[in-house]
Amino acid sequence: MDLKKKLLWQCRRGLWELDIILKPFVEKYFELMDSENQLLFADLLKLEDVELFDLFVNKLEPNDKRFNDLKDIIIKKHMDSQGVI
Repeated sequence: MDLKKKLLWQCRRGLWELDIILKPFVEKYFELMDSENQLLFADLLKLEDVELFDLFVNKLEPNDKRFNDLKDIIIKKHMDSQGVI
């Protein structure tokens, strides 16, 4: 199974809020990312739903600082797609 398909499946979380942020990001931007960031995204998805919710909905800083820039990019792309400035 290729990595994008695997990650799309892993984006199906227990929380609707995460589903609407993560899945569209992978669909639109995953192939534009370099391999290092693709693997970092795969690591990000290993976090528990509660941690991801805090990152993307509550906009808290990640405990693992490797995720900080990626988190900001995902939030920005989501906000742009929603027409939020």
